[in-house]
Amino acid sequence: MIEQWQLDCVRRILTIDGVKLTKIISSDHSPGQDLDKQALFRLYTGRSARKGPRRLVSLESLLSRIPSDNSSTVEKIGSFNDCDEDNLRGIRESKLDFLLFFGSETLPREILTLPRYGVWSFRSDDGTNQGGSPDCFWQVYNDQRVSGIVLERQIDQDVCEMMNTAYFKTIRSSYFRNLDQTLSWSGVMAAQVCTRLQNGTAHMNVAEACKPMTRSFRPPSNLQMCTFFLKTIKRRVEDFCRQLFRYTSWNVGIVHSPIHAFLDPEFRPEILWLPQSRQAHIQADPFGRTIDGKITVLFEVMDYMHRKGKICALEVEADGSVLKGRVVIESQVHMSYPFLFEHEGGTYCIPETNQAREVPIYRSVKFPDEWIKAGQLLANVRAIDTTVFKHNDRWWATFTDREAGGDANLYIWHSPDLWGPWEPHILNPVKIDIRSSRPGGTTFEHGGQLYRPAQDCSKTGGGRIILNRVEELSPTDFRERPVAVLAPYKNSPYREGFHTLSAAGDFTLIDGKRFRFLPSGLLTNLIKALRRSADRIHNH
Repeated sequence: MIEQWQLDCVRRILTIDGVKLTKIISSDHSPGQDLDKQALFRLYTGRSARKGPRRLVSLESLLSRIPSDNSSTVEKIGSFNDCDEDNLRGIRESKLDFLLFFGSETLPREILTLPRYGVWSFRSDDGTNQGGSPDCFWQVYNDQRVSGIVLERQIDQDVCEMMNTAYFKTIRSSYFRNLDQTLSWSGVMAAQVCTRLQNGTAHMNVAEACKPMTRSFRPPSNLQMCTFFLKTIKRRVEDFCRQLFRYTSWNVGIVHSPIHAFLDPEFRPEILWLPQSRQAHIQADPFGRTIDGKITVLFEVMDYMHRKGKICALEVEADGSVLKGRVVIESQVHMSYPFLFEHEGGTYCIPETNQAREVPIYRSVKFPDEWIKAGQLLANVRAIDTTVFKHNDRWWATFTDREAGGDANLYIWHSPDLWGPWEPHILNPVKIDIRSSRPGGTTFEHGGQLYRPAQDCSKTGGGRIILNRVEELSPTDFRERPVAVLAPYKNSPYREGFHTLSAAGDFTLIDGKRFRFLPSGLLTNLIKALRRSADRIHNH
Protein backbone atom coordinates (compact mmCIF):
# COMPACT_ATOMS: atom_id res chain seq x y z
CA MET A 1 0.00 0.00 0.00
CA ILE A 2 1.06 3.57 -0.65
CA GLU A 3 -0.48 6.93 0.24
CA GLN A 4 -2.40 9.02 -2.28
CA TRP A 5 0.15 11.87 -2.22
CA GLN A 6 2.93 9.42 -3.12
CA LEU A 7 0.88 8.08 -6.02
CA ASP A 8 0.12 11.62 -7.22
CA CYS A 9 3.79 12.54 -6.94
CA VAL A 10 4.87 9.72 -9.28
CA ARG A 11 2.05 10.46 -11.70
CA ARG A 12 3.04 14.12 -11.87
CA ILE A 13 6.62 13.18 -12.73
CA LEU A 14 5.45 10.77 -15.45
CA THR A 15 3.63 13.60 -17.25
CA ILE A 16 7.03 15.06 -18.20
CA ASP A 17 8.18 14.07 -21.67
CA GLY A 18 11.06 11.62 -21.61
CA VAL A 19 10.56 10.47 -18.01
CA LYS A 20 9.88 6.77 -17.46
CA LEU A 21 9.30 4.63 -14.41
CA THR A 22 11.63 1.61 -14.62
CA LYS A 23 11.68 0.11 -11.14
CA ILE A 24 9.48 0.01 -8.03
CA ILE A 25 11.06 -1.31 -4.84
CA SER A 26 8.62 -2.21 -2.06
CA SER A 27 9.90 -2.54 1.49
CA ASP A 28 8.18 -4.11 4.49
CA HIS A 29 10.19 -2.05 6.97
CA SER A 30 8.28 0.00 9.52
CA PRO A 31 9.81 1.92 12.47
CA GLY A 32 9.13 0.68 15.95
CA GLN A 33 7.11 2.67 18.46
CA ASP A 34 6.63 2.78 22.19
CA LEU A 35 3.04 1.61 22.06
CA ASP A 36 2.09 2.44 25.65
CA LYS A 37 3.56 5.95 25.81
CA GLN A 38 2.23 6.92 22.35
CA ALA A 39 -1.22 5.36 22.54
CA LEU A 40 -3.07 8.68 22.19
CA PHE A 41 -1.08 9.68 19.13
CA ARG A 42 -1.71 6.31 17.48
CA LEU A 43 -5.41 6.63 18.24
CA TYR A 44 -5.50 10.19 16.90
CA THR A 45 -3.69 9.29 13.69
CA GLY A 46 -5.33 5.90 13.24
CA ARG A 47 -6.48 4.39 10.01
CA SER A 48 -9.79 6.26 10.09
CA ALA A 49 -7.84 9.55 9.94
CA ARG A 50 -6.31 8.72 6.56
CA LYS A 51 -8.11 11.05 4.20
CA GLY A 52 -7.19 13.18 1.22
CA PRO A 53 -3.46 13.00 0.44
CA ARG A 54 -2.95 10.44 3.23
CA ARG A 55 -5.52 7.98 1.92
CA LEU A 56 -4.09 4.50 1.44
CA VAL A 57 -4.24 3.09 -2.09
CA SER A 58 -2.91 -0.12 -3.54
CA LEU A 59 0.34 -0.33 -5.45
CA GLU A 60 -1.67 -1.66 -8.37
CA SER A 61 -3.19 1.83 -8.70
CA LEU A 62 0.25 3.04 -9.69
CA LEU A 63 1.06 0.10 -11.96
CA SER A 64 -2.23 0.50 -13.84
CA ARG A 65 -1.30 4.06 -14.84
CA ILE A 66 2.13 3.21 -16.24
CA PRO A 67 2.28 3.61 -20.05
CA SER A 68 2.72 0.40 -21.99
CA ASP A 69 6.16 1.45 -23.26
CA ASN A 70 7.51 1.52 -19.69
CA SER A 71 9.61 -1.43 -18.59
CA SER A 72 8.88 -1.12 -14.89
CA THR A 73 9.26 -4.06 -12.55
CA VAL A 74 8.29 -4.49 -8.91
CA GLU A 75 10.76 -5.89 -6.43
CA LYS A 76 9.82 -6.61 -2.83
CA ILE A 77 12.44 -6.73 -0.07
CA GLY A 78 12.20 -6.83 3.71
CA SER A 79 14.17 -3.63 4.21
CA PHE A 80 16.69 -1.56 2.30
CA ASN A 81 19.19 -2.48 4.96
CA ASP A 82 18.63 -6.13 4.01
CA CYS A 83 19.50 -5.56 0.35
CA ASP A 84 21.75 -8.35 -0.86
CA GLU A 85 24.12 -8.20 -3.78
CA ASP A 86 21.45 -9.36 -6.23
CA ASN A 87 19.18 -6.42 -5.27
CA LEU A 88 22.04 -3.96 -5.59
CA ARG A 89 23.05 -5.44 -8.94
CA GLY A 90 19.47 -5.07 -10.21
CA ILE A 91 19.36 -1.39 -9.22
CA ARG A 92 22.79 -0.79 -10.75
CA GLU A 93 21.88 -2.48 -14.05
CA SER A 94 18.71 -0.37 -14.32
CA LYS A 95 20.92 2.73 -14.78
CA LEU A 96 18.47 4.94 -12.92
CA ASP A 97 18.72 8.72 -13.16
CA PHE A 98 17.29 9.04 -9.66
CA LEU A 99 15.49 7.01 -7.03
CA LEU A 100 12.53 8.62 -5.24
CA PHE A 101 12.42 7.27 -1.68
CA PHE A 102 9.22 7.52 0.40
CA GLY A 103 10.43 5.55 3.41
CA SER A 104 11.73 6.70 6.78
CA GLU A 105 14.60 4.30 7.33
CA THR A 106 18.28 5.10 6.88
CA LEU A 107 19.58 3.90 3.54
CA PRO A 108 22.89 2.09 3.13
CA ARG A 109 25.64 4.19 1.57
CA GLU A 110 26.04 1.86 -1.42
CA ILE A 111 22.45 2.54 -2.57
CA LEU A 112 22.93 6.33 -2.43
CA THR A 113 25.60 6.23 -5.14
CA LEU A 114 23.83 3.97 -7.64
CA PRO A 115 21.44 6.42 -9.41
CA ARG A 116 23.02 9.09 -11.61
CA TYR A 117 21.47 11.97 -9.67
CA GLY A 118 21.21 10.17 -6.35
CA VAL A 119 18.36 9.25 -4.02
CA TRP A 120 15.66 11.86 -3.41
CA SER A 121 13.40 11.99 -0.37
CA PHE A 122 10.98 14.34 1.39
CA ARG A 123 11.05 15.63 4.93
CA SER A 124 9.16 18.10 7.04
CA ASP A 125 10.70 21.50 7.78
CA ASP A 126 9.74 24.64 9.71
CA GLY A 127 11.59 27.14 7.54
CA THR A 128 14.79 27.08 9.60
CA ASN A 129 16.16 23.73 8.39
CA GLN A 130 14.91 22.10 11.58
CA GLY A 131 12.48 19.28 11.11
CA GLY A 132 11.38 16.10 12.74
CA SER A 133 8.87 13.35 13.06
CA PRO A 134 5.91 13.14 12.83
CA ASP A 135 5.76 15.40 9.79
CA CYS A 136 4.25 18.85 10.42
CA PHE A 137 3.04 17.97 13.93
CA TRP A 138 5.56 19.86 16.03
CA GLN A 139 5.07 23.02 14.00
CA VAL A 140 1.44 23.02 15.16
CA TYR A 141 2.31 21.95 18.70
CA ASN A 142 4.93 24.71 19.13
CA ASP A 143 2.81 27.34 17.34
CA GLN A 144 5.44 27.97 14.67
CA ARG A 145 4.51 30.33 11.86
CA VAL A 146 5.76 28.19 8.99
CA SER A 147 5.41 24.54 8.01
CA GLY A 148 7.08 23.15 4.96
CA ILE A 149 8.37 20.23 3.00
CA VAL A 150 11.85 19.77 1.57
CA LEU A 151 12.95 17.59 -1.32
CA GLU A 152 16.55 16.62 -0.69
CA ARG A 153 19.22 14.45 -2.25
CA GLN A 154 20.85 12.12 0.23
CA ILE A 155 24.61 12.24 -0.20
CA ASP A 156 25.63 10.32 2.89
CA GLN A 157 23.85 8.94 5.91
CA ASP A 158 24.29 12.26 7.72
CA VAL A 159 24.51 14.75 4.83
CA CYS A 160 22.05 15.85 2.15
CA GLU A 161 21.57 18.54 -0.48
CA MET A 162 18.41 20.64 -0.47
CA MET A 163 16.95 20.50 -3.99
CA ASN A 164 13.52 22.12 -3.66
CA THR A 165 11.39 23.59 -0.89
CA ALA A 166 7.79 24.62 -0.23
CA TYR A 167 6.68 26.63 2.81
CA PHE A 168 3.15 27.35 4.01
CA LYS A 169 1.43 29.18 6.82
CA THR A 170 0.97 26.73 9.68
CA ILE A 171 -2.67 25.80 10.21
CA ARG A 172 -2.58 26.22 13.98
CA SER A 173 -5.95 24.61 14.66
CA SER A 174 -5.54 21.32 12.77
CA TYR A 175 -2.59 18.94 12.48
CA PHE A 176 -4.17 16.96 9.64
CA ARG A 177 -4.98 20.01 7.52
CA ASN A 178 -1.48 21.32 8.15
CA LEU A 179 0.03 18.02 7.01
CA ASP A 180 -2.21 17.70 3.96
CA GLN A 181 -1.30 21.13 2.57
CA THR A 182 2.39 20.22 2.49
CA LEU A 183 1.98 16.70 1.10
CA SER A 184 -0.26 17.96 -1.71
CA TRP A 185 2.62 19.92 -3.27
CA SER A 186 5.24 17.16 -3.23
CA GLY A 187 4.55 16.15 -6.82
CA VAL A 188 5.05 19.71 -8.07
CA MET A 189 8.39 19.92 -6.26
CA ALA A 190 9.77 16.69 -7.70
CA ALA A 191 8.50 17.48 -11.21
CA GLN A 192 10.19 20.90 -11.08
CA VAL A 193 13.56 19.32 -10.34
CA CYS A 194 13.08 16.86 -13.22
CA THR A 195 12.27 19.74 -15.57
CA ARG A 196 15.32 21.67 -14.39
CA LEU A 197 17.51 18.63 -15.05
CA GLN A 198 16.14 18.37 -18.58
CA ASN A 199 16.73 22.10 -19.18
CA GLY A 200 20.20 22.10 -17.64
CA THR A 201 19.16 24.59 -14.94
CA ALA A 202 19.34 22.28 -11.92
CA HIS A 203 22.08 22.91 -9.39
CA MET A 204 23.39 19.52 -8.33
CA ASN A 205 26.46 20.65 -6.43
CA VAL A 206 27.74 18.35 -3.71
CA ALA A 207 29.88 21.21 -2.36
CA GLU A 208 26.67 22.96 -1.32
CA ALA A 209 25.52 19.99 0.72
CA CYS A 210 23.89 20.64 4.06
CA LYS A 211 22.92 18.54 7.01
CA PRO A 212 19.27 17.47 6.73
CA MET A 213 18.25 18.77 10.16
CA THR A 214 19.73 19.90 13.45
CA ARG A 215 17.27 18.05 15.66
CA SER A 216 14.61 15.39 15.44
CA PHE A 217 11.60 14.43 17.52
CA ARG A 218 9.86 11.25 18.48
CA PRO A 219 6.08 10.92 18.23
CA PRO A 220 4.41 12.81 21.08
CA SER A 221 3.78 11.16 24.41
CA ASN A 222 0.31 10.80 25.91
CA LEU A 223 0.91 13.86 28.10
CA GLN A 224 2.04 15.91 25.10
CA MET A 225 -1.06 14.86 23.19
CA CYS A 226 -3.28 16.10 26.05
CA THR A 227 -1.42 19.41 25.93
CA PHE A 228 -1.84 19.48 22.15
CA PHE A 229 -5.64 19.06 22.38
CA LEU A 230 -5.89 21.89 24.92
CA LYS A 231 -3.73 24.17 22.76
CA THR A 232 -5.87 23.46 19.70
CA ILE A 233 -9.12 24.28 21.50
CA LYS A 234 -7.61 27.47 22.94
CA ARG A 235 -6.48 28.67 19.51
CA ARG A 236 -9.88 28.06 17.95
CA VAL A 237 -11.58 30.09 20.68
CA GLU A 238 -9.02 32.89 20.28
CA ASP A 239 -9.47 32.97 16.51
CA PHE A 240 -13.25 33.12 16.87
CA CYS A 241 -13.08 35.99 19.36
CA ARG A 242 -10.65 37.96 17.20
CA GLN A 243 -12.90 37.61 14.17
CA LEU A 244 -15.95 38.67 16.14
CA PHE A 245 -14.68 41.61 18.20
CA ARG A 246 -12.15 43.32 15.98
CA TYR A 247 -11.77 44.32 12.37
CA THR A 248 -8.86 45.29 10.16
CA SER A 249 -8.18 48.84 9.02
CA TRP A 250 -5.68 49.70 6.25
CA ASN A 251 -4.44 53.10 5.12
CA VAL A 252 -2.10 54.55 2.49
CA GLY A 253 1.15 56.34 3.30
CA ILE A 254 3.48 58.50 1.20
CA VAL A 255 7.26 58.59 1.63
CA HIS A 256 9.39 61.33 0.03
CA SER A 257 12.20 58.93 -0.96
CA PRO A 258 12.82 56.67 -3.98
CA ILE A 259 11.90 53.03 -3.67
CA HIS A 260 15.51 51.78 -3.65
CA ALA A 261 16.07 53.64 -0.35
CA PHE A 262 14.21 50.79 1.34
CA LEU A 263 17.12 48.46 0.52
CA ASP A 264 19.12 50.24 3.24
CA PRO A 265 18.47 48.47 6.58
CA GLU A 266 19.09 51.76 8.42
CA PHE A 267 16.50 53.70 6.44
CA ARG A 268 13.66 55.10 8.60
CA PRO A 269 11.10 56.89 6.43
CA GLU A 270 8.87 59.79 7.38
CA ILE A 271 5.36 58.78 6.37
CA LEU A 272 2.46 61.04 5.41
CA TRP A 273 -0.72 59.01 6.05
CA LEU A 274 -3.86 59.84 4.10
CA PRO A 275 -6.95 60.99 5.99
CA GLN A 276 -9.32 58.09 6.64
CA SER A 277 -13.03 58.09 7.36
CA ARG A 278 -14.78 55.54 9.55
CA GLN A 279 -16.63 54.18 6.53
CA ALA A 280 -13.43 53.50 4.55
CA HIS A 281 -12.19 50.60 6.65
CA ILE A 282 -9.68 49.71 3.94
CA GLN A 283 -7.57 52.11 1.88
CA ALA A 284 -4.74 49.97 0.55
CA ASP A 285 -2.67 48.78 -2.43
CA PRO A 286 -1.44 52.22 -3.55
CA PHE A 287 0.12 52.89 -6.96
CA GLY A 288 0.77 56.29 -8.44
CA ARG A 289 2.43 58.84 -10.70
CA THR A 290 4.30 62.05 -9.88
CA ILE A 291 3.90 65.06 -12.21
CA ASP A 292 5.43 68.46 -11.30
CA GLY A 293 5.68 67.52 -7.67
CA LYS A 294 2.01 66.47 -7.43
CA ILE A 295 1.34 62.81 -6.67
CA THR A 296 -1.71 61.05 -8.08
CA VAL A 297 -2.52 57.90 -6.14
CA LEU A 298 -4.76 55.01 -7.17
CA PHE A 299 -5.76 52.62 -4.40
CA GLU A 300 -8.41 50.17 -3.24
CA VAL A 301 -11.17 51.43 -0.98
CA MET A 302 -13.65 49.16 0.75
CA ASP A 303 -15.99 49.10 3.71
CA TYR A 304 -17.08 45.89 5.41
CA MET A 305 -20.78 46.66 5.09
CA HIS A 306 -20.65 46.19 1.32
CA ARG A 307 -17.54 43.98 1.01
CA LYS A 308 -16.72 45.07 -2.53
CA GLY A 309 -13.57 46.97 -3.30
CA LYS A 310 -13.42 49.89 -5.73
CA ILE A 311 -10.52 51.78 -7.22
CA CYS A 312 -10.22 55.38 -6.01
CA ALA A 313 -7.93 58.22 -6.99
CA LEU A 314 -6.76 61.34 -5.19
CA GLU A 315 -4.02 63.95 -5.54
CA VAL A 316 -1.46 65.09 -3.01
CA GLU A 317 -0.12 68.57 -3.73
CA ALA A 318 3.55 69.51 -3.36
CA ASP A 319 2.75 71.27 -0.06
CA GLY A 320 1.28 68.05 1.37
CA SER A 321 -2.38 69.01 1.08
CA VAL A 322 -4.65 66.13 0.04
CA LEU A 323 -7.50 66.57 -2.41
CA LYS A 324 -10.70 64.61 -1.92
CA GLY A 325 -10.68 61.06 -3.30
CA ARG A 326 -13.25 59.68 -5.71
CA VAL A 327 -14.08 56.33 -7.33
CA VAL A 328 -12.58 56.04 -10.82
CA ILE A 329 -12.90 52.30 -11.67
CA GLU A 330 -15.69 50.01 -10.51
CA SER A 331 -16.86 46.55 -11.51
CA GLN A 332 -19.50 43.98 -10.64
CA VAL A 333 -16.86 42.12 -8.61
CA HIS A 334 -14.40 43.10 -5.92
CA MET A 335 -11.45 45.16 -7.20
CA SER A 336 -8.09 45.80 -5.56
CA TYR A 337 -4.36 46.21 -6.29
CA PRO A 338 -4.65 48.75 -9.16
CA PHE A 339 -1.23 48.12 -10.67
CA LEU A 340 -0.34 51.28 -12.62
CA PHE A 341 2.22 51.60 -15.42
CA GLU A 342 2.97 53.44 -18.65
CA HIS A 343 3.55 51.94 -22.09
CA GLU A 344 4.13 53.61 -25.46
CA GLY A 345 2.77 56.95 -24.25
CA GLY A 346 -0.34 55.49 -22.60
CA THR A 347 -1.23 54.95 -18.96
CA TYR A 348 -2.62 51.56 -18.00
CA CYS A 349 -4.04 49.94 -14.88
CA ILE A 350 -4.35 46.22 -14.10
CA PRO A 351 -6.66 45.87 -11.08
CA GLU A 352 -7.14 42.53 -9.37
CA THR A 353 -10.54 41.00 -10.18
CA ASN A 354 -9.87 37.35 -9.40
CA GLN A 355 -13.57 36.64 -8.83
CA ALA A 356 -14.12 37.36 -12.53
CA ARG A 357 -11.42 34.79 -13.44
CA GLU A 358 -9.49 37.19 -15.63
CA VAL A 359 -6.59 39.65 -15.61
CA PRO A 360 -8.13 42.80 -17.16
CA ILE A 361 -6.24 45.83 -18.44
CA TYR A 362 -7.68 49.35 -18.42
CA ARG A 363 -6.42 52.31 -20.45
CA SER A 364 -6.66 55.88 -19.23
CA VAL A 365 -8.68 58.22 -21.43
CA LYS A 366 -8.28 61.16 -19.07
CA PHE A 367 -5.96 60.43 -16.18
CA PRO A 368 -6.91 59.63 -13.50
CA ASP A 369 -10.70 59.95 -13.79
CA GLU A 370 -11.68 58.26 -17.05
CA TRP A 371 -10.76 54.66 -17.93
CA ILE A 372 -11.90 52.14 -20.50
CA LYS A 373 -11.34 48.41 -20.44
CA ALA A 374 -8.83 47.72 -23.21
CA GLY A 375 -8.97 43.92 -22.94
CA GLN A 376 -7.58 41.14 -20.80
CA LEU A 377 -4.08 39.76 -20.49
CA LEU A 378 -5.14 36.35 -19.13
CA ALA A 379 -8.44 34.49 -18.90
CA ASN A 380 -9.77 31.66 -16.73
CA VAL A 381 -7.38 32.27 -13.86
CA ARG A 382 -7.99 33.64 -10.35
CA ALA A 383 -4.84 35.73 -10.30
CA ILE A 384 -4.02 37.66 -7.13
CA ASP A 385 -2.07 40.97 -7.26
CA THR A 386 -0.87 40.71 -10.85
CA THR A 387 2.33 42.71 -11.35
CA VAL A 388 3.57 43.37 -14.88
CA PHE A 389 7.02 44.57 -15.93
CA LYS A 390 9.44 44.47 -18.84
CA HIS A 391 12.85 42.86 -18.41
CA ASN A 392 15.42 41.74 -20.99
CA ASP A 393 13.11 42.77 -23.88
CA ARG A 394 10.31 40.55 -22.63
CA TRP A 395 7.12 41.19 -20.66
CA TRP A 396 6.55 39.32 -17.42
CA ALA A 397 3.42 38.95 -15.28
CA THR A 398 3.68 37.61 -11.72
CA PHE A 399 0.82 36.64 -9.42
CA THR A 400 -0.40 34.02 -6.98
CA ASP A 401 -3.39 31.84 -7.80
CA ARG A 402 -6.42 31.79 -5.50
CA GLU A 403 -7.30 28.24 -6.56
CA ALA A 404 -3.80 26.79 -6.30
CA GLY A 405 -2.32 27.59 -2.94
CA GLY A 406 -3.42 31.18 -2.38
CA ASP A 407 -0.61 33.33 -0.99
CA ALA A 408 2.06 30.62 -0.96
CA ASN A 409 2.66 30.10 -4.69
CA LEU A 410 4.17 32.35 -7.35
CA TYR A 411 3.17 32.01 -10.99
CA ILE A 412 4.92 33.71 -13.89
CA TRP A 413 3.68 34.25 -17.43
CA HIS A 414 5.70 35.90 -20.17
CA SER A 415 5.23 37.38 -23.62
CA PRO A 416 7.23 39.18 -26.32
CA ASP A 417 4.60 41.96 -26.28
CA LEU A 418 2.25 43.43 -23.69
CA TRP A 419 -0.74 42.29 -25.74
CA GLY A 420 0.48 38.72 -26.07
CA PRO A 421 0.65 35.94 -26.79
CA TRP A 422 1.21 35.14 -23.11
CA GLU A 423 2.46 31.72 -22.08
CA PRO A 424 3.08 30.14 -18.66
CA HIS A 425 6.54 29.63 -17.26
CA ILE A 426 7.69 26.05 -17.66
CA LEU A 427 8.32 25.76 -13.89
CA ASN A 428 4.97 27.13 -12.69
CA PRO A 429 4.54 27.63 -9.84
CA VAL A 430 8.11 28.88 -9.86
CA LYS A 431 8.13 29.35 -6.08
CA ILE A 432 6.12 27.99 -3.15
CA ASP A 433 6.81 30.08 -0.07
CA ILE A 434 4.23 31.83 2.11
CA ARG A 435 7.01 34.17 3.28
CA SER A 436 7.92 35.81 -0.03
CA SER A 437 5.76 34.75 -3.01
CA ARG A 438 2.69 37.01 -3.30
CA PRO A 439 3.55 40.24 -5.19
CA GLY A 440 3.68 43.35 -3.04
CA GLY A 441 4.31 46.31 -5.34
CA THR A 442 6.38 47.48 -8.29
CA THR A 443 9.55 45.75 -9.38
CA PHE A 444 12.54 48.05 -9.75
CA GLU A 445 16.15 48.04 -10.84
CA HIS A 446 19.01 49.40 -8.77
CA GLY A 447 22.72 48.92 -9.25
CA GLY A 448 22.12 46.70 -12.26
CA GLN A 449 19.94 44.30 -10.22
CA LEU A 450 16.22 43.58 -10.48
CA TYR A 451 14.23 43.59 -7.22
CA ARG A 452 10.74 42.24 -6.59
CA PRO A 453 8.72 43.27 -3.50
CA ALA A 454 6.68 40.41 -2.06
CA GLN A 455 4.37 39.91 0.89
CA ASP A 456 5.22 37.84 3.93
CA CYS A 457 1.87 36.28 4.86
CA SER A 458 3.25 33.65 7.25
CA LYS A 459 1.93 35.30 10.42
CA THR A 460 -0.92 37.40 9.07
CA GLY A 461 -2.17 38.48 5.67
CA GLY A 462 0.19 41.20 4.45
CA GLY A 463 2.34 41.07 7.56
CA ARG A 464 5.45 42.64 6.07
CA ILE A 465 7.32 43.21 2.81
CA ILE A 466 10.25 41.10 1.60
CA LEU A 467 12.52 42.56 -1.07
CA ASN A 468 13.76 39.76 -3.32
CA ARG A 469 16.74 40.17 -5.62
CA VAL A 470 15.97 38.33 -8.86
CA GLU A 471 19.08 36.34 -9.77
CA GLU A 472 17.74 34.51 -12.82
CA LEU A 473 14.67 35.19 -14.95
CA SER A 474 14.16 33.45 -18.27
CA PRO A 475 11.45 31.30 -19.91
CA THR A 476 13.18 28.19 -18.52
CA ASP A 477 14.52 29.33 -15.14
CA PHE A 478 13.71 31.52 -12.16
CA ARG A 479 15.66 32.17 -8.99
CA GLU A 480 15.46 34.95 -6.43
CA ARG A 481 16.86 35.61 -2.97
CA PRO A 482 15.40 37.66 -0.09
CA VAL A 483 17.74 40.57 0.68
CA ALA A 484 15.69 42.92 2.88
CA VAL A 485 12.80 42.65 5.33
CA LEU A 486 10.46 45.64 5.77
CA ALA A 487 8.37 45.29 8.90
CA PRO A 488 5.66 47.75 10.02
CA TYR A 489 7.22 50.76 11.69
CA LYS A 490 6.77 50.85 15.47
CA ASN A 491 6.25 54.62 15.62
CA SER A 492 3.43 54.41 13.08
CA PRO A 493 -0.29 54.24 13.92
CA TYR A 494 -0.43 51.28 11.52
CA ARG A 495 1.83 48.75 13.21
CA GLU A 496 0.12 45.43 12.37
CA GLY A 497 0.88 45.00 8.68
CA PHE A 498 2.58 46.31 5.55
CA HIS A 499 1.93 44.74 2.15
CA THR A 500 2.50 47.23 -0.70
CA LEU A 501 5.64 49.10 -1.76
CA SER A 502 5.35 50.95 -5.06
CA ALA A 503 7.42 53.58 -6.85
CA ALA A 504 5.99 56.96 -7.89
CA GLY A 505 8.95 58.93 -9.24
CA ASP A 506 10.99 60.30 -6.34
CA PHE A 507 8.25 59.16 -3.94
CA THR A 508 7.31 55.72 -2.63
CA LEU A 509 3.80 54.62 -1.70
CA ILE A 510 3.16 52.17 1.11
CA ASP A 511 0.21 50.98 3.17
CA GLY A 512 -0.24 49.95 6.78
CA LYS A 513 -2.62 47.86 8.87
CA ARG A 514 -4.04 48.22 12.34
CA PHE A 515 -6.82 46.54 14.30
CA ARG A 516 -9.82 48.32 15.74
CA PHE A 517 -11.59 47.10 18.86
CA LEU A 518 -14.83 49.07 19.06
CA PRO A 519 -18.47 48.24 19.78
CA SER A 520 -19.20 48.89 16.13
CA GLY A 521 -16.71 46.15 15.31
CA LEU A 522 -19.10 43.59 16.80
CA LEU A 523 -21.93 44.64 14.49
CA THR A 524 -19.60 44.83 11.50
CA ASN A 525 -18.25 41.35 12.04
CA LEU A 526 -21.67 39.85 12.74
CA ILE A 527 -22.76 41.19 9.36
CA LYS A 528 -19.62 39.72 7.77
CA ALA A 529 -20.32 36.33 9.39
CA LEU A 530 -23.92 36.34 8.18
CA ARG A 531 -22.82 37.25 4.66
CA ARG A 532 -20.24 34.42 4.64
CA SER A 533 -22.93 31.96 5.75
CA ALA A 534 -25.27 33.20 3.03
CA ASP A 535 -22.51 32.85 0.43
CA ARG A 536 -21.83 29.25 1.51
CA ILE A 537 -25.53 28.39 1.30
CA HIS A 538 -25.75 30.00 -2.15
CA ASN A 539 -22.65 28.15 -3.42
CA HIS A 540 -24.05 24.81 -2.32
